[in-house]
Order: sequence, then structure tokens, then C-alpha cells
Amino acid sequence: MKALPLVFPFLLAALPIAAHAEARQLGPHVHGQASVNIAVEASTMDVQVSLPGHDAVGFEHPPGTPAEQAAVDKATASLNAAAWLVPAPAADCTLALARVSPHGFGGATEAGGHADFDASYHFTCRRMDRLDQLDVRLASAFPSVAKVVVSLITAAGSSQQVLEGGVSHVGVPQ
Repeated sequence: MKALPLVFPFLLAALPIAAHAEARQLGPHVHGQASVNIAVEASTMDVQVSLPGHDAVGFEHPPGTPAEQAAVDKATASLNAAAWLVPAPAADCTLALARVSPHGFGGATEAGGHADFDASYHFTCRRMDRLDQLDVRLASAFPSVAKVVVSLITAAGSSQQVLEGGVSHVGVPQ
């Protein structure tokens, strides 16, 4: 229990919001794989996601057609809505903030020639003691995602769960 205050700032530092390209290190860029990092502390839950552009929209270059731009806009809106993440209803969580940053779709060259969607979310939960599970439905929202690596840190410690084959349930240790 006491390790969380020491670990939490380091976790957050390792899970940067995509404000600066050099700070974007949420996870490896692997087509078919999304990375989700979740930190639970007190009454808040912070979530960061990295999703290869190929899996979100089917390409990794600046949109060249109206259809490609519509695909980027649709993926951005879907991530911004955060409907792909469902906390246990008993926890009574509310999405307070969502930020989505598509990288590599605006004409600037990204390192490695890849494009990604990075997103961060801040939830407040009235009954955090009841947050015993989450449904991470990225593979449903973006069918090209075959694997979701979920890293989770709570007062009980840290863990990593790999979701594949339609599995979306993530247990949250209390």
C-alpha cells in the first residue's frame, strides 16, 4: 500500500500525454497491438492509450482523400468518446477529461514513418472501492487490433494483462 505514492509519479512520468512528440513512449508501435496504461489512485483513474494508425484507420500517412480524412476524424471521435472503456458500473466513474492526439496524419513526418493515435483520459469515481473490473473494448472499436496490452497500477500493486481473442475483461486488484 505504501509503495504507491512512490511509484505513482514514476508511472505517470512513464506514461506521457502526447503533448510532445519526443515524449510519446507509451508502448511499441506494433501493428495489431494497442497499449493501455491505467493508474488508479484515491478517487481518480488515469488512462493512456497508444494505437497504431494502421489499426485505427488502415493507413499511416497524411490523409490524401476526403475518405481518409473522414477515417481519421471518425477514429479521433471514437477515441474521444471513450466508449471503448467501461469501468465497473458500481464504481460510478465519470469521464472528466479526454484528449486524443493523432500523430503522423498532419503532414509532419513522424520518426520511423509511423502514425499513431495517442489518447489520455481522466476519470473520477465515487466508489473506487467497487472498481474491481474494466472492460477494454478497443478490439471491438478497432477490429484490426488483435492484442491489447493493459498495464495497471493500483494501491495493490502493478500488473499487466494481455487481451486477445475477444477478451476485454480486466480485473482490477483492490
